[in-house]
Parts: sequence; structure tokens; C-alpha cells
Amino acid sequence: MGRKRAADTSTVPLFDAKTRTAPCVPALRDKVSQWQNDGYPGATETTHRLLNFWFHTDHRLPNGRKFAYAYFQKDAVATLVYLYEVAKVRRQKDLIEGYAGRGDLKLLQYDDFARYCTKMATGSGKTKVMSLAIAWQYFNAVAEGRNDFAKTFLVIAPNVIVFGCELTLKAGAYFKPIR
Repeated sequence: MGRKRAADTSTVPLFDAKTRTAPCVPALRDKVSQWQNDGYPGATETTHRLLNFWFHTDHRLPNGRKFAYAYFQKDAVATLVYLYEVAKVRRQKDLIEGYAGRGDLKLLQYDDFARYCTKMATGSGKTKVMSLAIAWQYFNAVAEGRNDFAKTFLVIAPNVIVFGCELTLKAGAYFKPIR
């Protein structure tokens, strides 16, 4: 019987089972939380209006009950907005260098489009987050007249249940289901 080789531990893979959370998450949570507490500095006027309407305005359902977005929905939308609009992170390299605090992570070989992913539990409102992200992109493209925001979208959901979504933004955004 052959001897087992010792595992190469010089680099830690991004998806190593020993990793407690994605490497960028702790620093990114801190930045987004501070950005929200400070009143969304660096965001466009359109984004300010949308975020304040969605998350700081009382909403009522047709039956009169109060409606409020869940914490995780607010957090997911705020993170997408912060990364794209305020921090202007468009590449995985920028995300890793700015928020991971580690130099041992492997980067994507091809990194031509900004890609963002949110992790949310089943039933927590991923589809609502997708709709808010689309509205944010569209209204910024139209109201702000900026071509770095998308006016057209393609949403592909081949199953009855959308398991997760990767948001790719570039001059025409699309959502791609991931598992």
C-alpha cells in the first residue's frame, strides 16, 4: 500500500470546509453597516430615494397590515448597492484585495464582468432582493443617465423554485441561477 502524501497547505482554498465564512464577509459587513448608519454617503440621489422608500418608510398591505422588509433583504440589497455604486468593486480581485485581508486566495482566471452573490435561506426573500436590485439598476440608469447601470435585464429561472442567484451587472444585467 502506497504512502499518503501530505496535503499542500501553502494556500487555503476559498471553499475549504475549515473556512467559517467567506473571507470577505466580516470586513464587508462592517463597511456596509457603517455606510447604512451614516445615511448612504456616496450613493446617487436616486439610490438614496429608493433605499429610504424601501427601508425607512411605513408600508401597508392591501389588508391594512404593516409591511417591512426583512433584515436579510435589507442587508443583501445594501451590500449589492455599496459594492457596485459606492466602493465600485467590479472584479473579484478588487473584492478580495479590499475586504478579504488574506493574500492566499486564488482569483478567477477570467474576470470580465462584475458578479455579486448573496446567500440567503430558503423562503427569506431572494426573489424580492432580485426585484429590488433590478429596480435600483434601472432607475439609476434612467434617472441619473448613467450608462454603468443597466436598463435591460434577463431573469432565467428554469425551476419553480429559484435556489440562488448570481447577479452579473454590465450594461445589461442578468441573473443566473446557481446551486
